[in-house]
Amino acid sequence: MSQLAIIEQQILVRRGLESLLSNHPQVELAAVAADSAGLRASNPRGYDVIVYGVPQAERRPFSETVGALAGIGRVLILAEFTQLQPVTDALRAGAFGCVGKQATEEELLRAVSAVAQGGVYVSPGLADRMLSELRQPVAGAASPALAQREMEALRWLATGLTHGQIARRMGLTETTVSTYVKRIRSKLNVGNKADLTRKAIQLGLLSAEFQSSVDATVPGFPPAA
Repeated sequence: MSQLAIIEQQILVRRGLESLLSNHPQVELAAVAADSAGLRASNPRGYDVIVYGVPQAERRPFSETVGALAGIGRVLILAEFTQLQPVTDALRAGAFGCVGKQATEEELLRAVSAVAQGGVYVSPGLADRMLSELRQPVAGAASPALAQREMEALRWLATGLTHGQIARRMGLTETTVSTYVKRIRSKLNVGNKADLTRKAIQLGLLSAEFQSSVDATVPGFPPAA
């Protein structure tokens, strides 16, 4: 069973999260704290999932707040996602999930389940905003040392397609696609599917135009209309 921790500054919200998530069948609530310092003090070795309630008045970038937590667990962000808190910035900083503070209890439980299993979850209510952010070029993003077909395979992989589905779309054999994926993992020094998805987002490979041409199947993305 995955070890879960909660960081939430507001005491009433913190108690509500504790009450809801303490009954989650896939996780064990291991720690509850008002801030990241309190969480680290309770268990410096880390957790499987950290639900981080971002304070409304928070002005520090996600690269500082989430970046500091990413080293001790997979971070699921619960935030208002104002203009100063872009969804893509959260994922680039190392978050595995983003859920708006207006989400239902059921959605939060789904998000925790996805992140606990090592997946990436983006609230359907944030998907349109995320695609809009992806239209903007990533400042200073270095191009990976990938061949053109490897870049195409990474894009399809990040949308949730299987090796077989990618092979059919690219007109290749599944064995060739598997070889591409092995090369991509090696070149980008990433391991699991969630890391590959975040890397594709970080590198600006998932443009809104590309996303609109596929059924987005990454957990938490709504299907294309």
